[in-house]
Amino acid sequence: MSAPPLVTVIMPVFNASATLAQALGSVLWQGYEAIEVIAVDDGSTDDSRQLLATYGDAVRVLHQSQQGPAAARNLALQHARGEYIAFVDADDVWLPGKLLSQVAYLQAHPDVSAVFGRFMRWGTPTGERRFAEPPARAAYEQAATRWRQQPEPFKTTALKGDLYADLLLDSVVHIITALVRRSAIDDVQGFDASLHTGSDYDFWLRLSRAHRIDQLDDCVAWYRIHAQSITRQPWPQNAEYTILMRTLAQHGARGADGRAVSEAQLQRRLFGIAFGHGYLHFWHGQAVHARRAFAQALSHSFWHPRLWVYWILTFLRPGHPAAKGS
Repeated sequence: MSAPPLVTVIMPVFNASATLAQALGSVLWQGYEAIEVIAVDDGSTDDSRQLLATYGDAVRVLHQSQQGPAAARNLALQHARGEYIAFVDADDVWLPGKLLSQVAYLQAHPDVSAVFGRFMRWGTPTGERRFAEPPARAAYEQAATRWRQQPEPFKTTALKGDLYADLLLDSVVHIITALVRRSAIDDVQGFDASLHTGSDYDFWLRLSRAHRIDQLDDCVAWYRIHAQSITRQPWPQNAEYTILMRTLAQHGARGADGRAVSEAQLQRRLFGIAFGHGYLHFWHGQAVHARRAFAQALSHSFWHPRLWVYWILTFLRPGHPAAKGS
């Protein structure tokens, strides 16, 4: 029997000492032995660097000045030796059996370049300030034993094959749920480090142009929801909007399988992204960015009453925090 393929797990880390042990534990306990873990300390100022050092040879640690997750992933890719690449963030958790099932699927389907699963949003219990405990190590060991004794049949969802059209309408692939062939990542030249947020969405759009991506019908990760998450910060750049407009300009609205997204669907999608960006800035007291985003949304749905209300409020309510500027 041939040796199992090496999997490289890449984890960007920035000021994650409070959650790092849970995230790394969920990777190291997967029960898949042919694994290397590369953590990239992205200029942390808390105890993350010291905590990473305690893992010894189990985790390879690289360091860079703070440049964001895309640059961190690219740095790790330069050192990765795995045939398959997986990604996890330092505040999220994989569930038992993720790697075993996804490696088996890619081995059984050589025409598939990436496989991903479902995820659960992981928030604090109502009225509490702490997260529920992740699965204990015993749960991972039991799942690995069960899979080796009797592998479960693969169950896929309707999201499989050419996902370009699906991705134009929604960022359907969460990077922490995926396993990707290294050859496919090299084909699209990794992540766009100029994008501080949204680089994973851009990556999947580019990958989907020429590679098959399948979703397994299993929940494989917990995505932690908290105020410090990079996706909940009001960045000036509307990365998702920029990425989508750039992609449409380069490749249009039709995938290789012939499926096309209609103009009406695209206008609704672009409106939603622009309005959501403005709404976030509005409630963070950043009127200049909110106003710009609302004006962008108007170009996609001019007669939207709720949009007009918010856009006007950025001018007419100087006492509201959203009218204070950026």
